[in-house]
Amino acid sequence: MLYALTAHSRHNELIAIRAAGLSLWRICLPYFAIGAALSLVLLAINERLLVDAPQRLERMTERRRRPDNIGQDLWRARVSFRNPSAQRYWNLGAFHLETGELQQPRVSMALPEGSYRQITADTVQWTNSYWRLTNGIERLFRDAEDPFPAQKSKTIFSAEEMGGVPSELAQWTGTPVMESNVVVALTNVSHREVATGKSWEFGTLGLTNGWLETLRFRAPLGDGARRLIIAESGHWTNGQWRFFNAREFLYRSATDADALDVFYPDLDLPEFDETPRLIQSEIRVSDLLTRTKAMRQPDLPVRDVWDYLRLHPSLPRRDRALLETQLHARIAAPWTCLVVSVIAIPFGAPAGRRNIFYGVAGSLGLGFLYFVVQRLGFALGQSDLVPGWLGAWLPNVSFGLVGIWLTARVR
Repeated sequence: MLYALTAHSRHNELIAIRAAGLSLWRICLPYFAIGAALSLVLLAINERLLVDAPQRLERMTERRRRPDNIGQDLWRARVSFRNPSAQRYWNLGAFHLETGELQQPRVSMALPEGSYRQITADTVQWTNSYWRLTNGIERLFRDAEDPFPAQKSKTIFSAEEMGGVPSELAQWTGTPVMESNVVVALTNVSHREVATGKSWEFGTLGLTNGWLETLRFRAPLGDGARRLIIAESGHWTNGQWRFFNAREFLYRSATDADALDVFYPDLDLPEFDETPRLIQSEIRVSDLLTRTKAMRQPDLPVRDVWDYLRLHPSLPRRDRALLETQLHARIAAPWTCLVVSVIAIPFGAPAGRRNIFYGVAGSLGLGFLYFVVQRLGFALGQSDLVPGWLGAWLPNVSFGLVGIWLTARVR
């Protein structure tokens, strides 16, 4: 831009335009528009297209250095992840950086009065926007010393598990409810499978909307053990049964008051809102905080840093200062395109016959000076000597103000 402005000024084109009645600010309005547009484009590239570019580069380098380790470098072993707002704590045996697959996970959730819920599995896949566990075990403990889980809570059940889809349940025994000579619901529904010993009882089954009320399900488990599910209501949605205010119990015998572990070959957990991307963010930020370099480049996307700060409200002051500087630096960096548009005007617009390479030399000098101020701001912000936002925005604010002041003095 300095090169272009110098060429215009050298041939007195800016003087001619200003003599026609246009101000310097109006003349440079297209420059500002292009600078702002390029800033938005660069921001989109950084946050959408090149989110994991540093991690990809690191993996490519590792594959070239150790070709016999291809595939193994995508697994990150022993990952810990906390979501304090939801009171969920994840301990993962391994996490796949690309597919998001989990191995040997253990998820603990705090409950009132010292009790807690724990879910473990062999493997976990992220599919259809929720976690699906293979060989999952769900436990609910009354306290840290409780050897047996108590009652369990599960809201999602497959059609096979609950006896079928609504049209199949409509064939069960019940009192029909008529509207306009059409059966729209059944009341006092009961059904029993002699071969398996399973039994179902519904207060009401809607035939048109798949809505259930007052569910009671029993299933024998062998050796006197039994399974019991009680729910206030339920609904057939997205190819599965979803129950509300449901309670699930497993008993070792007819007189057992304590529920046992619940084993699910496939357990869907749509209530877990921690996505693979959120776990990847945890890994990236944790890697950043454990580096030994004094200066960390702002190479983490905004959403990663923002999610980490949201999930870790009680970070040490030094770590929080580093991450806040990273966050603001990532946002501020693309707006360099607009700032250089402002700073270039007073250096390229003044009239006079100058060598065309003045613009080239000026741009190199300004670029070097901007780089120095930028590194200084990063160092001050990450060291907690100034607020993170000030350290990150220091080059943009200082160069922008100087550019506006110098442009106002151009004659």
